[in-house]
Amino acid sequence: MFKRNVINASVVFAVIFPVLGFAQELSEQADKAEEEASATPPSAFYSIDEVSQSDEKIKEFLNSRGWVQGESSSNPAEGTLVIGSADIAMDPASIDFSQARLVATEEAFLQAMGELVSQDSVRVGKNMADQFLQDSLPEEVRDTTSMAALGKAVAGRLAEASVTKLDNVIQELGGDASQLPELNIAERKQLLFDEFVTETTWRAMGQLSGIGVFGTIEEVGGDGPANNGRVSVVVVKSDRFSEFGRQLRTGDVAPGQAIPVEDVQERLKSQIDEGTPMLGYFGVQPIVDDEGRYGLMSFGIGAPALVRDSMDEFEISAELEASRTSAQMMADGWLTQFASMTVQGQRESSKRKLREQVRETRGDGSARLLTEQGVGRMVNSVLRSESDNRLQGVQTVGQWNATDPSTGHPYLGYVKYWSPSTSAKAQGKTADDSTGSDNEQAEGDADTPASSRSTGSFGEW
Repeated sequence: MFKRNVINASVVFAVIFPVLGFAQELSEQADKAEEEASATPPSAFYSIDEVSQSDEKIKEFLNSRGWVQGESSSNPAEGTLVIGSADIAMDPASIDFSQARLVATEEAFLQAMGELVSQDSVRVGKNMADQFLQDSLPEEVRDTTSMAALGKAVAGRLAEASVTKLDNVIQELGGDASQLPELNIAERKQLLFDEFVTETTWRAMGQLSGIGVFGTIEEVGGDGPANNGRVSVVVVKSDRFSEFGRQLRTGDVAPGQAIPVEDVQERLKSQIDEGTPMLGYFGVQPIVDDEGRYGLMSFGIGAPALVRDSMDEFEISAELEASRTSAQMMADGWLTQFASMTVQGQRESSKRKLREQVRETRGDGSARLLTEQGVGRMVNSVLRSESDNRLQGVQTVGQWNATDPSTGHPYLGYVKYWSPSTSAKAQGKTADDSTGSDNEQAEGDADTPASSRSTGSFGEW
């Protein structure tokens, strides 16, 4: 027994020794590499983390809430989450910075909305392509996420088949048959591309309802080469939100399913009393409480250009009034758009306007048209042209003004609220007049200090 232990010990020693020697060799190599690196001039190229913290902040924001990009049961209303980002075009020292920040926030939202539409457009487009091509979609675009690539592949394959087949599909998509005899093959392919993009985007718009903004992540300043800041917007699309939009639009509501206005005002009170800037709340946000009651909050922001010691009383008053009007119109506009997404997407008038947008924008290049930002702007333009302001029961539940602690710029804002209860009251209904059914219920300067902030949602899902 004793002898066996001695033998085992010697074996263990023999095994450990070369491992220790290898570790020492690695350590020497690492030291040498570090010395060589310190003597090597830095790369001429900036690394991403030297100029932007966006990715890191986005990860922190999502991880802290248990949310993920894409579709997930952990996201609000088990929806599909996307993030759009845009740079702030002005330096924080500029009087125009606050307005540029609002523009960047809307651009980020449009990018996110464009991504949602683009994703659905490609899915719809592949189904249509299989129908037109009898399941012979080119292999190289079967897994594409690009509508441009898909549209060109379909037009090219149909053109190879026959002119008659090409013309038939153009007409099936709603193209003007009277102009076809005057077009050559290249022009026919372009027309089919336009009609294909119009049709797929139009169908995707019909599925766009139920979009809520669940937070913004903002970077301000820093000592990098791009120090004006950047805004990212977290957007969630869910079928469970669609019912909100339908009720908002039609007035077909169940008053007892609403979060009381008083509850919402109470939750806002501390921020309003403390003068906390609500810069992180943007667009429309669906909210729900523990009892399953729900409502919609809408946030509008104005950015008055107030310059100390250079404006008289009349100029200050006019600037404030213009900003207040702008903020209220923004809050109303978000609710109108939310409602319009639910029912306007597949109107024939929407398709006609979308076709016009596609053709007019093509002058800037099809590639630019089909970027996420391009699709977002195009769809937003059509939705706004189709929407109206005949919404019942929208109430102002908060009004605030504050100074941005990071840049010193003034902002003001309005918070508006809609619920089945406020809608019913506007229609003269009571809780006993429920018309909605229970089964329909939706569940700058280089020395500007670098900072970031983010907000989440008022409601929990």
